[in-house]
This record gives sequence, structure tokens and C-alpha cells, in this order.
Amino acid sequence: MSIFRYVPPHLLGGRAHVIVDGAPRRGTVSTLSHWPHTPTPPGLRADLSAEIARRAMARSDLLPADVEVASVDHFDVDGAVALALLVVDGLDAEHGPLLVEAARVGDFDIVTDRRAALIAFALNGLAAAAPESAVRASTPSGSCDPLERCAVLTGEALRIVSDLAADPERFESLWGAEWDAYDASARALEEGWVTIEEFLENDLAVVRVDSSHLGAARAAWESAPLHPAAVHSVTPCLRVVTLAGDAMAFHYRYESWVRLASRRPRRRVDLERLAHDLTAVEGAAGRWVFDGAGSITGGLHLVGDAASTIEPGRFLESVRGELATLDGGPAAWDPYEPD
Repeated sequence: MSIFRYVPPHLLGGRAHVIVDGAPRRGTVSTLSHWPHTPTPPGLRADLSAEIARRAMARSDLLPADVEVASVDHFDVDGAVALALLVVDGLDAEHGPLLVEAARVGDFDIVTDRRAALIAFALNGLAAAAPESAVRASTPSGSCDPLERCAVLTGEALRIVSDLAADPERFESLWGAEWDAYDASARALEEGWVTIEEFLENDLAVVRVDSSHLGAARAAWESAPLHPAAVHSVTPCLRVVTLAGDAMAFHYRYESWVRLASRRPRRRVDLERLAHDLTAVEGAAGRWVFDGAGSITGGLHLVGDAASTIEPGRFLESVRGELATLDGGPAAWDPYEPD
């Protein structure tokens, strides 16, 4: 059974509600979220908001009495799944564990089950298949306000989620493109033209991609040379350097931004100084930026399409040296409350 009904965030009007996978807003009386510093009841905390929602279904005594409304204010797999588990009759009992694994794919890019990956990729595909013009046509205001877009996508996710969980193969039109990129990336690792080297002392995985390989175009996903799930599924390191021809970048994985319950990852450090130093080496050839330790995936990268003039080995040595130095000092981002 469900214990809540969904009301889109822009229609809440301040009424009492439970918010999932996000921060409290006006009218929030309970938060079911792994986001940093959110007031989720300690007895419900877990790595994923979907897991938190499942725990809440089993521990209704930890939820506010007489509150029937649940909402989410952005669209992603973990948020959509967490909400669906609360509002779709029988979904948790029928498909709860599988949907948690789909949320793990969506948020952490970790694949443990093909079906879960197809569910996550299909939900991602909803957003990719909904251009702004389609969202405008389906909203009363005719606009593409972010909360209205969230409501449109969330409503569609709730409509299909039971059928999607029961038979994800049926939804190939939504998951096909992303699965092809993930599968090609995973095969690239098996074939050896992509390799991963781990430096556990830095919590760092170094991904080397032969960008001249005939399979490189198929393995690329969005702006990355590989689908991230092929990498994140096989290494525990939460810091990743990618070297692909003359393209080089660093990013923190999402797990180090949220509040995990199963473990405490190594804290993020501020790489702004390194970005400045790399820019000085580039000279007029390009500018390096660090997105910030508090940004969701905290990347260090060149601006625009410029090719770096820095030799990849020197870039890697610089990143490792800066991490080693800064790890001895205070963290630049901490999603946990003070002990």
C-alpha cells in the first residue's frame, strides 16, 4: 500500500508535506534524503534516498502523523524512485530492492544488475526525450519553469514505474542509447583499450582511454569519453582522473558529496590552487577551472574545447601531489554534521 500522495512542488502552497531526495522547503515537516546536512531522522538514514524511503515505509512511527502529501523538487532516478516507493500502491513490496539498485545506478553510476541499469537508463531517457517545447505544451503556464518540468517528468515516471520495474526490456526506446554506451564502455575495459589504475593512498582511479580506437565513439556518453558506470562499477575510488588523448580531467564522484550512512568517504579538498598552477603552465593555450569542493561532482578541467599542452604524466603527478598535500589538512567539503 502507499501512505502518501504526490503533489508537485510548485503546487504545494506551503501545505505540510514530506520531501524526498532534497532539502526542506516551506511546509516540509519530514525530510527523507541523503543530501548533506538534511534533517532526515537518524533511524532512517541510508546511502540512497530510495533506501531511506523504503525504511520509512517500514517505520511509519518515525514519520509525522496526519501528513498525506509527498513531493520532490528535481528529477533524477533516486528522487523519482524514492517518491514512487511512497506513493505507488504495492511498488515497494513488489519491486523495492530492484528499484534501490536502479537508484544506485542513477546516483552513483554503479551497476549491480542489468535490469536495474535498464530501469535507471529508461528514467534518464524520459528527461532526454522531453525537450523544452514538449514541456511547455504540457504545462498550464506554457513555460519551462524548472519545477514545472520536474512535475511533468515525475508524473510520467510515476505512470510507468510499475510496468518498467516488472519488465524493463519493454522500454528499449528509453534506455537503448544509454545502454549501448555503457555496454561499449564496459567492453572497452575487457578489451584493454581502456584501463584503470588505482592509487589507493590518494583514493584515486586513473582512467586511460585510447581515443583513437574504432570503438571510442560508441563508448562516449554525453561529454565524457566513457560512460561513467563502466568505471564506477569496477573501482571503489571516489576521485577519478580521465586521460583520453589530449583531453584530461579530474572529478569527485557523487558519493563524496552526499551523506553516506554505510561509510565515511575521504573528504574533498579544494583544488583551486592547482587549477591556477595548471593555467600558468598552459600560458595562453588554455585556462583550467575547479568547479568547487561543494559542487556536486567537483571537476577540474580546461575551459572550452582547447587541447591541453601539458603532458598527461605531468598532469597526473600534479594532481596526486596536490591531493597528498591537502589530505593532511582540513576538508573543503563535509556533508556530515559535527560529531
